[in-house]
Amino acid sequence: MTNNIVQTQNLTKKFSDSYSVDDLSLNIGSKEIYGFLGPNGAGKSTTMKMLLGLMQPTKGTIKIFNQDISKNRDEILTHVGALIEEPSYYKNLTGLENLQVIQKLLDLPSKNVKEALKIVRLTEHKDKLVKNYSLGMKQRLGIALAIVKFPKLLILDEPTNGLDPSGIQEIRELIKSFPKNYGMTVLISSHLLSEIEHMANTVGIINRGKLLFEGKLTELEEQNKILINTNNNKKCIDLLKAKGYMLENNEKPLLLEANQKDISTAVRLLVNNQFEVYQVQSVQKSLEEKFIEITNDGKEFL
Repeated sequence: MTNNIVQTQNLTKKFSDSYSVDDLSLNIGSKEIYGFLGPNGAGKSTTMKMLLGLMQPTKGTIKIFNQDISKNRDEILTHVGALIEEPSYYKNLTGLENLQVIQKLLDLPSKNVKEALKIVRLTEHKDKLVKNYSLGMKQRLGIALAIVKFPKLLILDEPTNGLDPSGIQEIRELIKSFPKNYGMTVLISSHLLSEIEHMANTVGIINRGKLLFEGKLTELEEQNKILINTNNNKKCIDLLKAKGYMLENNEKPLLLEANQKDISTAVRLLVNNQFEVYQVQSVQKSLEEKFIEITNDGKEFL
């Protein structure tokens, strides 16, 4: 038994001679918001469809609530809500009627419908035909349809796609409330780091079907480098390397994995060897730059 709500091992999906998902191992903890991040076409939607049993993997295993989905799909899905790619609804029915269809199919109490409408702030618009809803209202209705059974796991695929800044902010705040207020674990995909970093506790970065990073956002934020500028940077680099410092290839000395003591010792070493130290500066790439770097190179961050 583990504390992970979702756990995949070596999950793979092959179409013809290419891999949409390649040897993917995810670990999603209870009541966290897990940001599944990657460029369009990276394999996010395919992964989510396999988690829901909508698509069979070529190989690998999926466990949700510590149960194998290939053996216990019906039981698992009673506790899972999902919005994949775009909301599905009857446009000639009202928002309320759309939710009542799901209520009857799943034999849910009517209070669930009332509460779901309240959560997504559609109570005032519940009697309006969905075809007359704005894009943001349709997206909120899609989320209401996903949460009306108040699932333990909520899977949302690009839920802010196409929304204006106001709509994005509204959906973002809504999603952030789910773990704390309703005990839900949320898996949310996006190709925009700026969206994920405002919501997620943990991120998984995928590209070309491969998981390139999984961990806390703070693990990326803390990976600073220290830039040192001197009167002779070339000789300075040679000296620091000779003394065992890790440096990134650069015209100026750029220390990697340097703590405060390392920095102090390096500067003292340079001064004692007659270098003039003009500048010692922490260099930190933005999360957006790191995301671009990792998805372009297919390598983990230094």
